[in-house]
Amino acid sequence: MNVIRVVSDGFGENTYVVTTPEGIIIIDPGTSLKTIRKEAVIKEEDIKYVLLTHGHYDHITCIDEYEPGKIYAHTAEKKLLENPSINLSAMAGEGISARGINYYEGDVHETDPAVFYHVPGHTAGCVVIKIGSMLFTGDTLFFDTVGRTDLPTGSTNRLKESLKVFEGFDRSITCYPGHGEEFTLEEAYKTNYFLKKP
Repeated sequence: MNVIRVVSDGFGENTYVVTTPEGIIIIDPGTSLKTIRKEAVIKEEDIKYVLLTHGHYDHITCIDEYEPGKIYAHTAEKKLLENPSINLSAMAGEGISARGINYYEGDVHETDPAVFYHVPGHTAGCVVIKIGSMLFTGDTLFFDTVGRTDLPTGSTNRLKESLKVFEGFDRSITCYPGHGEEFTLEEAYKTNYFLKKP
C-alpha cells in the first residue's frame, strides 16, 4: 500500500490518497481532484472510497466532487455534515450540506480494508482510520497536541476518554494527521502531553 499527502491551500489540511489492492481511498477531501492529480496519477473510476475522519469545512471542502455512494462517515457526524453553520462552511461563504453519505455506527466499524474507531471529542463523530500499518488520526491527534474542543459538537471530557483508544495500537504504527507531518505513535507518546498519564 502507498500513501500520498496533498496539502490544501489556506487551511493546510491534509488530504490523503491511499493506494490499496482494493482500489484508491481518499481520506478527507479538503483538496480538489485537480490538485490531487498533480501529485498522484488517479482516475475517478479507480476511487473506491472517500472516508471522512470528521466533517469540519476544511476536511470536506471538495466533497461534492465525489460520488455520494462512495463517501463514508460516522452517524454521529450527520448533524454536522448536513448543517453549514455547524460544519463552519457558512463562515467561509460556502454553505456545504453534505448529502448521500453512507453512515455507519458503533465504536468500531470495518469496511475492508479500513477499520474505523469512533473517537468523539474534536467533534461528536470523529474517527481514526486504520488501513494496514497506517493510522489516519484526523484532528483528534497531532504529533504534540490534540484537536480543539471548543467548536460545535466538541467535548473536552469525551476527547480525554477517546484518547485511550491509542493504547490499543502498536507504538510503531505511523500516524497521518489532518494537519502537519506524519509521526509514529511512539514519538507522540514521548512528546504529546495529552497522551501522558497523570
